[in-house]
Amino acid sequence: MGVQYFQVKLIQCDYKHVSPMGMVRLITSDKVFFFNAEDFENSQIFLERLQKDDTLIISAEQLNDGSYWLNWVYHPEYGRLEPDRNLKFDKGLVKQYLLSLGLTALFIPAYFCLFTDEDSVWLIVIASLLAMAAFTGAVLLYMCISQTFTIFSRKRKTILRALDLVIDGKFQVLSGENLIQIEGIKNPKSKPLKINPTLDKLPPEPSLSVTKGNVNLKNINIIEYYYRGNTTIRHEVELQVNKSHLNLKLDGAKPFFNNHSFFLAQGDEVEVYHSKLAENQPDNVVFGVFNYQDNLAYTLSARNMAQERGLYLGLWWITGIILALLLAVFGAISIMEIQDRGGHWDSWDWLYLLDNDLIFIGFASSITLGICFLIALGMAAYYQFSKRGRAYYQTQAILSTLRRQQGKDGYVMEVR
Repeated sequence: MGVQYFQVKLIQCDYKHVSPMGMVRLITSDKVFFFNAEDFENSQIFLERLQKDDTLIISAEQLNDGSYWLNWVYHPEYGRLEPDRNLKFDKGLVKQYLLSLGLTALFIPAYFCLFTDEDSVWLIVIASLLAMAAFTGAVLLYMCISQTFTIFSRKRKTILRALDLVIDGKFQVLSGENLIQIEGIKNPKSKPLKINPTLDKLPPEPSLSVTKGNVNLKNINIIEYYYRGNTTIRHEVELQVNKSHLNLKLDGAKPFFNNHSFFLAQGDEVEVYHSKLAENQPDNVVFGVFNYQDNLAYTLSARNMAQERGLYLGLWWITGIILALLLAVFGAISIMEIQDRGGHWDSWDWLYLLDNDLIFIGFASSITLGICFLIALGMAAYYQFSKRGRAYYQTQAILSTLRRQQGKDGYVMEVR
């Protein structure tokens, strides 16, 4: 969709008693905006000044669930929240580049250690260690390149230039819309929602309990788990909804797939779907939450089980990576065989290489796709026959229907 620019009237601003702490939600007449307060200087002062019905000009990008991630916000009287304009290519980034390039260059000695004529276990061990260090360097190099693109990106410069033009008053509001037209800046229109009007009845929910009411956030804990040098952050949220006490355990990592973090604010009207999976289980397992305050829906996968959408996307990624690695290995072996025969390339060598690769690609593809199909079939059986899986699948269907009943598309965010 790209960056869009809006003029909206503020209905509600949530930043004080929220989960996760530090995240901000702005609700306007027909849109919802999110951002992290720590991404902007003096955000606390700006937010304290905001009042209902204030007119705001916002730059944001649309997320999968129809909400928006805020780039900057401008108020004619209270000022603005803007990205850091002082990002630059400094000495620290140069050092990171040198370190990452040095580690990545270890692929060269790793290659020669692995393909040397001498058969030695120590050479294989050394090659493995060098390859791991080189892989770490490649990851660091990717992060450096990504940061460099952020510093010099045309998109970032355009966003800041649009803010300067808005401050100078060089914009006009499009009639009948919240979009504004800024001089020399493109502002794409939002994509129409894909709503199926026939799917408006809630599916049966025999295995689920439903609690509806206003949220009372009792306690929010951020817990860090250390295991074998790795740190995992979990957010544990204790809340009360209509006299029911519920506990949510959420992953503290940044969300994927163009989503935002699970968000709740004090007083939000919600509908929670939960169930006791065993008679001796003291707590209810929460499978999903629909927030009527912003019309956003979330499913929660208990015990870190894979979500449906994430599972299938992961299977496609795994399939592609395995096929690419197998093709690279077999291609290298075939080329080395041709080099051992004299290294004189002719049409027969190319035909030999192509013929072998096609056979291998077909064979490897069949095995890889077969394994992924069995994994997907196993997960489908889990959703159908397991009590936990069936409850999760039913929650997904119910929340999707609730979204459509509110005039939104059927997208439900999957939260770990």
